Amino acid sequence: MREPQIIRRTRAFAITRRMIVRAMQRLRGVHSDEEGTISIITVFVMLMFTMLLMMLFNVAKQHDDKVRMQNAADAATYSGGVVLARGMNAIAFTNHLEADVLAVTAFLREARDRNAEAYVPEILQAWVEMSQSFAGSQFPKFQPLAGAIPQTAPLEQQFVTAWSEMAAAAAEQALPAFEHILGTPEPINPTAGDHLIPNFQRAVLSTTASVAQDTMYEMSLRHGLRQEDLESLSQQMRDNPNYGAGDRGPQAGVLWRMSVEPVGWSDETNPLTRTLPVVDPEPYQPDYGQLPNGQAYLDESRRRRSQLAHQYLDQWIRDRDPRKGLDFADEEARMSQFMRLFWTAACAQLEDLLNEDYPNTNVPMILRDWDRPVDNERLDGNYMYVGVVYRRHVSETAPRLFKNPLDEAADAQTFAQATIFVPRRRYHCCPWGWWSTWTDRNGQPQRTWHDYTDGWSHEWSTFNQNWTVKLVPATAERLPEILSSNPGGPAAGYRPANLNGMSIQELNAINTH
Repeated sequence: MREPQIIRRTRAFAITRRMIVRAMQRLRGVHSDEEGTISIITVFVMLMFTMLLMMLFNVAKQHDDKVRMQNAADAATYSGGVVLARGMNAIAFTNHLEADVLAVTAFLREARDRNAEAYVPEILQAWVEMSQSFAGSQFPKFQPLAGAIPQTAPLEQQFVTAWSEMAAAAAEQALPAFEHILGTPEPINPTAGDHLIPNFQRAVLSTTASVAQDTMYEMSLRHGLRQEDLESLSQQMRDNPNYGAGDRGPQAGVLWRMSVEPVGWSDETNPLTRTLPVVDPEPYQPDYGQLPNGQAYLDESRRRRSQLAHQYLDQWIRDRDPRKGLDFADEEARMSQFMRLFWTAACAQLEDLLNEDYPNTNVPMILRDWDRPVDNERLDGNYMYVGVVYRRHVSETAPRLFKNPLDEAADAQTFAQATIFVPRRRYHCCPWGWWSTWTDRNGQPQRTWHDYTDGWSHEWSTFNQNWTVKLVPATAERLPEILSSNPGGPAAGYRPANLNGMSIQELNAINTH
């Protein structure tokens, strides 16, 4: 017998009501039920800590990369500057060498010709003839000279002859070598290219800039890879800027001049634009015609050459070694006056070399703009350099969570600025100096302060061998242009920063140098 419909509906309603009551009871128990809570919180905490850890990895990685690249820029820029400073010292050394070779050539020519020796017998004979007048002198201390002079004269003649023969023998062996160094005299062939020292100096001028640029690149490369990786890296990989992208792969360095030109990439034959601020004043060389005042450079070069050559000649003649120098003759053989005679004859030989044989060749090289003061404009144009290191950005840790926005616009760059200069004299003693008192032409007492400093020259010239380099704050006016310029060369393919015409003042606001 079937149940009535009302009973069935009542029973279904009761079942539904019980299910709803049970569901409501379970929902009300959620607030007090703690089962599984730790698992849910742990998931969120681990996710947050993972994101924080990835962020720390990214910050540390980018910071480490920046420090490494900055170390590379500092080391590479300094190394490139060292090459340029050594180039300046090489020019200065060979300028001195040129004057010294002229001096020793004059010395050896006089030793070969023995002009001074020819006057000695006449001088000594005059002393012997005059010696008898001392016999009747009213001063007792002069009377022994009447017998001493005739006895001394042959000994002095013997000394002069022996020394002259020794010097002539030395000249026979050494003079051809020094004359070969000087090359063909101008009266024979003024355009001869066999002048060895000037040719070496021109090679220094033409190669120093490229060596400095290669040094900058090599130092940058060595800071970008580990030594074991560097040794196994092929040249093809070195030249490919995409190699190792995302890792600490190769990084290229370029040394820039303040004219926004890489060092050594412009015309190094132009004296007005070459990297080393040195010009060749010889009128038979291209520099002379490109200079606005070539004759002034030549006159200054000849003046300095004559000054140095005479100083070196005096040193050769006055050598303290009794086996070589003539100070012995001035002390022990005064009657012959041989040292002064030899000095006069050797100076005549030197004047012939300077004014007759090589008036315009074998001349020292001169600093560009030598007649201008060393102001900021001249410093920036001739002696300041900026080294820039380029490399692909390192890959991010968790790149889907963190993205370096700079990676899309440009490659990573670091930079440093260096200058080549001549240091000032250093104090080396306390209390730093002393006063000297003297009387002027009007009879008035005067006092002068003298510093206790070293004897090094601090003249900015191509005759100073103390050129050195140092890193300075990167505040050059054209630094933004350099950073925005396409490096090319070994750094071809790297994307420079787009600074949108930023001024140096604006760059200094974010610059950490």
